[in-house]
Amino acid sequence: MTTKNGQLNDGREVYLNGQRVTDMASEPVFSKTLAVIQRYYELQHENKNHTFFDNGIESEASVMFFAPKTANDLAKKRQIYEEVARESFGMLGRTPDFINAGVAILGNYADNLGKQGEIDFASNAINWANHVKSDDVFVSHAIQNPQLDRQKTLSQLLAEGQEFAGVWIKETREDGVIVRGAKQVNTLAPLADELLIFNLPDLKSEDDKFALAFALPIATPGVKVICRKPTMKSDYSLADYPLSQAFDEMDAFLLFDDVFVPNDALFVCGDVEKSNAFFEASGLFHHTAHQDEIRGFVKLEFVTGIAVRLAEQLGLSGFQRVQEKLGELSVNLELIRSCIVASEVTGKLQKDVFTPNMQTLLAVRAKLTTYYDEALCVIAEFSAGSAVGVPDFRAFSNPEISEMLDSALTSDLMPAEERVLLLNLAWDITSESFGQRQRVYEFLHGGNPMFIHLQHLRHTDLTQANQMIDKVLNNARNGKK
Repeated sequence: MTTKNGQLNDGREVYLNGQRVTDMASEPVFSKTLAVIQRYYELQHENKNHTFFDNGIESEASVMFFAPKTANDLAKKRQIYEEVARESFGMLGRTPDFINAGVAILGNYADNLGKQGEIDFASNAINWANHVKSDDVFVSHAIQNPQLDRQKTLSQLLAEGQEFAGVWIKETREDGVIVRGAKQVNTLAPLADELLIFNLPDLKSEDDKFALAFALPIATPGVKVICRKPTMKSDYSLADYPLSQAFDEMDAFLLFDDVFVPNDALFVCGDVEKSNAFFEASGLFHHTAHQDEIRGFVKLEFVTGIAVRLAEQLGLSGFQRVQEKLGELSVNLELIRSCIVASEVTGKLQKDVFTPNMQTLLAVRAKLTTYYDEALCVIAEFSAGSAVGVPDFRAFSNPEISEMLDSALTSDLMPAEERVLLLNLAWDITSESFGQRQRVYEFLHGGNPMFIHLQHLRHTDLTQANQMIDKVLNNARNGKK
């Protein structure tokens, strides 16, 4: 990986709190988060199960770059995804292994990208994938366009003067293109080495100027990264905010101010059909979804554990209603775990890559959001007024009140400070901006929940169900006398 604390100051143009950051490494919101992301790379040295020998790049590489050939290979990757996700309790959704899961098999699907004149998009994709593998590059992807007016096409908005409605080709040159525009909700972009830019499959036929897919370094001139408001609480300790003081998975708005993209960095250029097909045609969709749902499982496991711990430590676990609530959460967790395993064992070989069952992964994506929200509701209910009234942790250091406070908050189940730490965790994950951002992220990062259900229904095979229905109706028809 090239992005480390000492190398964040590489010329990248990042804005935080409205001002350009002159020293990225000194900003806690970046340095603390990057320390957690770095665990992805450190684990490769600490645990050899995280690496394999890749003849494609003739060196030892992360398992994330391994193109699976069997269901067992997917299971091995699942185990590594889980280990990486547990470093952030599942709260960092776009660690390097997300895009790496897709990069691993990009070469197998590259021929779908084809050529255009002198530009060989397939070769570009293969070369870029090999570069990401050999240098273990941290790639952030950007696909969402600003939602200015969803009743209008991107071309209509551009004609009306909206130059930042999406990323579009402003000028075509012999050696590349000049692009202008914007992308929104680009998670962890400020800390990445490179950006992978492409579109969701929603371009209209006239949107050819917006039909693009390309990769480039984050420090490319003209790329401006505008961060959202941080959730980190700079005036408080980790004891007060156990999660939001540990890291902030920063989301950002990307502006492309006449950025030059060379021909060899392009994967799609001016072809609406190829742009709309890119996510699936490149093979990225299935394999990044596999990583994403495993990371989501770890996150659900974490909040389920918080709910159970609260019940036990607050003396609630003896009530049947509480046990029922916790049982619902444990059932939900098991269903997600089982579906992920099912996506692996019911996968199939495509282009010499064993691919997880997308129907099963879509089911996980559709239900995990609901299950996560249910766990948050249980945590909020169990902690209730106890969490609302938790004092500043610094109060335990004030001799005027510390002894009385310790007495007031200590029980047979746990001492005062442990009680406050647990309640602070419950508050952070349910009621603070950190927790609310995590909730919104789970609901929307995988796409519109309605469209996920529609997509799943579209691909559901009910052939045998219809055969049974026809048999029943035929029997009834023939025996109606």
